[in-house]
Amino acid sequence: MIRIALNELGGENWTGGITYRNNLIMALKLCNEEFKLYQISRNSPVDMPEYKIIDFKNSSNWLEKKYDAFSRHYLKQDYLMAKTLNRDSIDVLFPGTMSAGKRTAPIFWIPDFQFMHLPQLYSDQQLKQFDIKLNRYFNDVPIIVVSSKDAQSDFKKFSPQFLHKTRVLNFVAHVPEDLYDINPKDIADIYHLPQEFIYMPNQFWAHKNHTMVFEALKILKDQGIKPNIVCTGNPVDVRKPMHFAGLLQKISELGIHEQVIFLGLIPHKHLYSLIRQSKCVLNPSHFEGWSTTVEETKSVGKSMILSDLGVHQEQSPESSLYFDRYSAKDLADKIKEVWKNLSVGPDTVLENKARNALQQRMKKFAKTFLTICKEARDTIKN
Repeated sequence: MIRIALNELGGENWTGGITYRNNLIMALKLCNEEFKLYQISRNSPVDMPEYKIIDFKNSSNWLEKKYDAFSRHYLKQDYLMAKTLNRDSIDVLFPGTMSAGKRTAPIFWIPDFQFMHLPQLYSDQQLKQFDIKLNRYFNDVPIIVVSSKDAQSDFKKFSPQFLHKTRVLNFVAHVPEDLYDINPKDIADIYHLPQEFIYMPNQFWAHKNHTMVFEALKILKDQGIKPNIVCTGNPVDVRKPMHFAGLLQKISELGIHEQVIFLGLIPHKHLYSLIRQSKCVLNPSHFEGWSTTVEETKSVGKSMILSDLGVHQEQSPESSLYFDRYSAKDLADKIKEVWKNLSVGPDTVLENKARNALQQRMKKFAKTFLTICKEARDTIKN
């Protein structure tokens, strides 16, 4: 029996971490192997009724807090975390950044190496800190999880000395059990959406490449073609706080405001229905780790327009078009093709394929995760 503690992931500014954790939990529920799952909880309540919650409250006395700071800085050990985990004899902490005691193996997770590909989004100080901190973490943990072979290739360039520690874990997106009992048009009508639309469920961050989509719409408008784009996601980019305002200005300048609909953050369940009701899903991003948008669309069964990232092609969703992520004209051509040829509403052929394949895909995700956890545990035991 292996005991695994899931550390807190994501938050208000990065909902992707919460989605990742939830996908992992749903996959593990399908797994027949023996394990015991725990969830670290610091401040916010966690919806994991089947699993034990480990309440991590930093309420230690001042001496322990002083020692924890000393331990982290000089010994590279997470003293308070180790103390918390030892109470339940936890074998593995995922994700973990440093030693959590002799009984628990931390597995470090790095979703991607965006800072290598888009350094302009970071300050010089941040880039230096990545080099220092990441290599320290890589040194301190027995196993490092990356989300794709594409990220593993970046790892080889960034820290080849630790490449032997890496393991690839492709996550799979689950879908709500009652999704196919819901008429997706009813959900679209809640938001008063047009009859026909392309759906772009990306956060409004600079690297997500919304501007190119708007430029492509302008190209098509000049040809007399007016596709509608429905956008959802977090409007706050902490690295570029004025980015969303810039997007609004761009839409006004291009004269396409009637074709772009912003919904902001919506319930995750509604997201899946909008995927089903759309003509297709669009992810124009300049960079991705292992795209949640792509995985959710694969799990539902829907056509996609994707930027020509290596990781997008590695994910290889069925019935997808790829475009040059630096060419608004190429994107316009792909949108034009979809707008002309695809229908709104569920694609029954793709949906049936996706539904039939989903459980086995999720089981594979869970099995790979447990294999990595057991390997990490064995490094501590041995």
